[in-house]
Amino acid sequence: FFLLQMASSTLLLLLCTLTLCSSLPVPSPDVLAWTKREIGAMFSFDMITMLTNESNTQYFCIGVGGEGGFLPTPELFNPEDLDLDNWVLAAASFGAKYAVLTAQHCSGFSLWPTDVYKATGFNYTYSTTSSFFRGGGYDLVGAFVSACNKRGILPGIYYSLNQNYYLNVAGGKVLNTTLVPGQARINQTLYGEIVLAQLGELWTNYGQLAEIWFDGDCKTVPGISQQIAHLQASLQPHAIAFQGCGSNQNNIRWVGTESGKPGYPLWSTAQDCAYGQGSPAGNVFCPAETDTVLAAFDMWFWRPGVPLRDLSDLQQVYYDSVGQNTNLLLNVAPNSTGTVDAEAAQLYAQYGSWIVDCFSKPLLQTSGEGTAFYLSLDTPITFNHVVISEDQTYGETITDFYVAATLSDGIVNVLSGQSVGNKFIRPVQPVTTTNVMLTITSSLSSPNITLFAVYNC
Repeated sequence: FFLLQMASSTLLLLLCTLTLCSSLPVPSPDVLAWTKREIGAMFSFDMITMLTNESNTQYFCIGVGGEGGFLPTPELFNPEDLDLDNWVLAAASFGAKYAVLTAQHCSGFSLWPTDVYKATGFNYTYSTTSSFFRGGGYDLVGAFVSACNKRGILPGIYYSLNQNYYLNVAGGKVLNTTLVPGQARINQTLYGEIVLAQLGELWTNYGQLAEIWFDGDCKTVPGISQQIAHLQASLQPHAIAFQGCGSNQNNIRWVGTESGKPGYPLWSTAQDCAYGQGSPAGNVFCPAETDTVLAAFDMWFWRPGVPLRDLSDLQQVYYDSVGQNTNLLLNVAPNSTGTVDAEAAQLYAQYGSWIVDCFSKPLLQTSGEGTAFYLSLDTPITFNHVVISEDQTYGETITDFYVAATLSDGIVNVLSGQSVGNKFIRPVQPVTTTNVMLTITSSLSSPNITLFAVYNC
């Protein structure tokens, strides 16, 4: 059986080579490096965090769950126990290699002392400059970047250009509605100028950024998407752009759900980088990122008493995100005093420990080029997890495969699948065997397997 499979796999590889099927969308070096980081953290911290009596954490996000009604004064921003090292430690504990901060979310409150007057003629007062916190003008973005650098975590920045309640903006457009106290009246042209000026500040003043995050993509503000793309190419050419503008070679896409549990298969390529599961026939290499929360009820910002997901649920999130060829961006929501709740910190650490304990020591592993791979021992082993990774330097190649094992009564199929990409992880019922085989039955080019391994955890 194994010899027949090897012969058919060799024929498949030969046919692929003869039909020149190796012409595939390929990742930029920056995107390829990003896929290998696998886990990141999203830090959600905004003026809404201070409004502990408001149950709707989307309150300022008009048109996407928010209704607004009033704008808190900047003086309300006072996280008296703010500890950025505490934040970054929480991210490190679950294995995050990069971290993204909501430098400006839907409220429009800027976590840095923004000053765009010279560039725009507008005095942007809704920021830490107008807060009394730590004497006023505290640069939380700068402190966050420093804390990340100290722990070896790559920093990134989220900027809400689609929603800005301070400027009465929803869906990237300035609304022609009655203002509430504290809101500023501007026109659409000025808003575009403010966006570009603030992005210029964020992309200039904090060093190399690992990821730039556009919630709802960066194309909804009329007339400036190409300027954003050119600005990023100039100031942050190596940053990954989540739902980025234009044809940036470092664009990545949204997976299509915030549950943390996208469907399978998930491809590294998609047509024009459209969000969702992607397609092996996609024309762009733009892998997906799975963003999800720790708290229940899809709660991105901290609220007292909101329950947390349990460890078994988070384990499934890992299988469905990292284990299905996406990066996982797990939310961290510091509380109104500026620290991560002890219960959340403990759960993050447990999650990270499970990942390390389960996947740091394979029972058997192999790698190489080809379409048939074998794991063999003289004495039986018992495994309950299968992990496969392919080298995507020249594109994602595998489109169909299966894993089989030799049992006392013959050969049985353990699992089958379509996409592999950076990583495929699948828990299975315990299998005791001396031989495990991976067979790639369909591929777009010659597969290069960087890891085929089995684990017991």
